[in-house]
Amino acid sequence: MEAKPPSTSSGLFDVDVTPSVAEPLVKKRRGTGRKRDPVWEFTTVFTDKRVVCNRCGALIHRYGVAKVERVRYHFERKCPGVHAHGVTPPLRGDETGLSTTETVVVETKPHRGSNTSYGNKSGAFKRKFAFWIYATGQPFEEVESELLLNALRVLRSDATLPSKHELENELLDLETIASKSKVTKALAGKKCCLTVENWVDAGGCGIVTYGASCEGMPYYLESQTAIKKESGVELTAEEVGAVLAKEKKADFYGVVTPTTSVLSEFTREKIQKKHPRCTFFHGCVCNALTLLLSDVSSILPWLEKVKSSVTNLTEAFHGNDKLQMLVSVGESTMGVEFPDSSSTCAALEAMLKHEKMLYTIVARRDFVDTSTPAEQEKLRRVQDFVLGETFVQDLINSLAILRPLQQQLKHFQEDRPSLSQVFPTFVELLTVYSSMEWVSKKEKALITSCVTERFNAIYGDSHGVAYTLDPLYLGEALDERKKMEVESFIFRFCEREGHTVDILAQLQQYKAMVTELKDTNQEYWQLLQSGAVEKEPKKKKKRKAKKMGPLSFDMDEDDDEKPQRVKKNIKNPNVETDFFPNGSPSKN
Repeated sequence: MEAKPPSTSSGLFDVDVTPSVAEPLVKKRRGTGRKRDPVWEFTTVFTDKRVVCNRCGALIHRYGVAKVERVRYHFERKCPGVHAHGVTPPLRGDETGLSTTETVVVETKPHRGSNTSYGNKSGAFKRKFAFWIYATGQPFEEVESELLLNALRVLRSDATLPSKHELENELLDLETIASKSKVTKALAGKKCCLTVENWVDAGGCGIVTYGASCEGMPYYLESQTAIKKESGVELTAEEVGAVLAKEKKADFYGVVTPTTSVLSEFTREKIQKKHPRCTFFHGCVCNALTLLLSDVSSILPWLEKVKSSVTNLTEAFHGNDKLQMLVSVGESTMGVEFPDSSSTCAALEAMLKHEKMLYTIVARRDFVDTSTPAEQEKLRRVQDFVLGETFVQDLINSLAILRPLQQQLKHFQEDRPSLSQVFPTFVELLTVYSSMEWVSKKEKALITSCVTERFNAIYGDSHGVAYTLDPLYLGEALDERKKMEVESFIFRFCEREGHTVDILAQLQQYKAMVTELKDTNQEYWQLLQSGAVEKEPKKKKKRKAKKMGPLSFDMDEDDDEKPQRVKKNIKNPNVETDFFPNGSPSKN
């Protein structure tokens, strides 16, 4: 059958559209009168006469289908969704020389028949459904499932699901704009910290993710692809400043980076010129300890070999029901998979505990009986490791090296200690490794260099100030250079706050009061050390806090419900709310 030629030249480039969308566009209006402005296609008019923008979700006015100029002004000057889509709402028919119908047809053709209006109930359902898809990470292909659609049509026969094309385009744009609006509203007028994270995607490309931490809640801002294909690249002041400039209503008090190398000293100074109250925090102690475990394991050849053998043994036993049964029968560990794979230390401890039974199992002749040569080779390596003369001693030595790091990591992950404990933690690690007599001088130097390097990568003013103002430490282990840096930071901070007192003299008085407390009230001091000060029984009424300008020392015990603790502050009420807008820089 011969195809019928198009009636106009525009038909040569037409695409097939569904009749359900195309027919209403060419339907003639009944009666006479002024034609409806096409800008209303981008809005939703509710029964209470509220007019809401379909692009950004903003309330335009409360007068129903009226004041069209105000609606047009919103799309032309205010709506961020119009700029994100790269289009503007169509002008009235008399301004373009086209009819209203012709204008709307041109606007909807690039979307291949999808309805751009999500203001009705069906469109609102699509947006809610799309939000669930994005939030839960469901694949877009699942939306086209007939089983899901049939289930929804039990409740409503005309139910429709968003197409994959809509999820990848219009709906994704709408939800992105709505999400950014929610973040901007949540951060408006509040103190927050900018967080910077570096990571590498599956293609090996470096990604920089910017977020905000406000009142204990994390917010995503944006992600950028790094020029170099590596993580941890140095950022420029312009890159960070551009992100800060986009959130004009937020009050940024800090920038948190993974390490000090992400922002150079010149970059930090340049950022502080535009944001003078901005403080820089570097890294997370949990991440530093995790990396330190890997560093120590790789820098000592014998420890790296033991770790590799432990990995091979874990892979051989996990998923092997026969070997798991032999271990459980011999050691009464039914239901627990051997060895514990939660950490390298846990695996080492499990092997040391079941050393005799492990030796018996591995020494069997049928231990290496497998179907493939590769598996046989792996099991032979495991057999050589377990049956070796130094097996037990290797486990003991490995635990002696790794256990201090693992214990500190567990402490920070589970107990969430204060920021002031970061500095003494690394000092304690250096002391532990320096006192190991069986470790050679060369290995001691390698381990201590790793500990020092990881600490320097995350150390910032926040750690030094917290360590200095904590009554348990008072900065006792800080060297002279770090002490001067801490005092300089406190002085600059109080100067910006407008304090006219001699803050350094106040700091010395504060330290003297803590020393007096330690000497005169041992019971209270012991409770302070144990962290149970708030549980101290009310025996006698102590003197109230002595006010010393910006620094104060609170020993008030009048209120039983009030935690009895030493407070250390630079601007009332305590140091945390002044140095860290939300209590802490979001990470230890």
